[in-house]
Formats: sequence, structure tokens, C-alpha cells
Amino acid sequence: MIIYGAAGKETGGGKIRTTCINCQEPTTINILIVQRYAHIYWIPFFPSGKKAVSECSNCNHVLEKKNFPEKYKNGYEEIKSRTKTPIWMFTGVGIIALIIIALFIVGRQNDSENAELALSPQKGDIYEIKLSNEQYTIYKVDKVEGNTVYFFENEYMTDRLSGVEELLEKPFTTESYPVMKTDLKVMLENGEIMDIERPE
Repeated sequence: MIIYGAAGKETGGGKIRTTCINCQEPTTINILIVQRYAHIYWIPFFPSGKKAVSECSNCNHVLEKKNFPEKYKNGYEEIKSRTKTPIWMFTGVGIIALIIIALFIVGRQNDSENAELALSPQKGDIYEIKLSNEQYTIYKVDKVEGNTVYFFENEYMTDRLSGVEELLEKPFTTESYPVMKTDLKVMLENGEIMDIERPE
């Protein structure tokens, strides 16, 4: 269950000198500004608008921003212009951005590692393969002779990417077949080779 909602935090305020619309006395009106923000699991994600209230220092009469008379509005706008949205209200967006950057970096590193492994295959390497019909399987290197790599093909396939690891427990064909290293490079560039694992 995802817990989400909205909350508010006082982010600014100020005073204006004018006549209270309730007690009709010349007095100080306190303006309080509250920044609303959306949160998920109590982590603030982004601001969602400002609210404001006024309070008369003489009679304590309170008004919401939507009911401000014209003589309150000018003072409110000036106070609002000085009130900045706190950076911490973008915490969730920042976390998501960091995760995306980290995944991008990891993906680039993985692509680089796969390119190196594809150029220097070794006996026992496992290749995760995406087939043309959106099925997945794995190949295992039998031997390497010059520019030719011989693979055992797994006898099973899966329609789930998450199921590829389970294929390691399934049998491979008993006879290997040849693939040129240049073809492996093309398969890697086309996304047909999704990953290459070299056993320790």
C-alpha cells in the first residue's frame, strides 16, 4: 500500500499596517504563508501551492487568502514575493533523479563490460538472449576457436525476463553450434544479447 498525501509548512510571514475589516481599528495585520506539498511515505516530493491567512493583532480576527480585501492583498503579494519555497520540498524528486542517474551509470558500465566479454569469450560464459518472438533463453560457451565461438543452447525458453535465471537449472543441448565473433558484436549492438555472465 502506497501512503501518500499532502501537508503544509509555514515558510514565511510578515506584518502590514491597515484597518481591520472586522474591528475597524487601525492596527497590525499578521500575514502567515503556508507552503503546501505532496508527499509519499512522508517524503516531500514537490510543492503544490501556497496558502495564506491573516490575523488582526487587535481582535484576532482570521481570514483565509481567498477572502482577503484589496487592502490586504498588496501587503500579502509583497510578503509572498519574499517567501521562497524550501529546497527540501523537492526531496522525493531529487531521490528519483539520483536513482535514474545511478541506473544510467550502472547500465553504461554493464554495456562496457558486456562489450569486452563479447570480444574475448571464454568457455563457460553465459549469454542471456532475447529472441525475436519476445522470448528469452540462455547460451553457454562450449569453446572458442579463432574467430568462432561455439555455444550450447538452453533447451528451454521463458516469456519473462525475470525467469532467465531459472534457465540455468535447465538442460542445454548436447551439441554446440558456431557463431562468428563479428555476429556476436552485431547481436550485442541490436540488443539480442542482453547480458553476459562469466563464472568466477
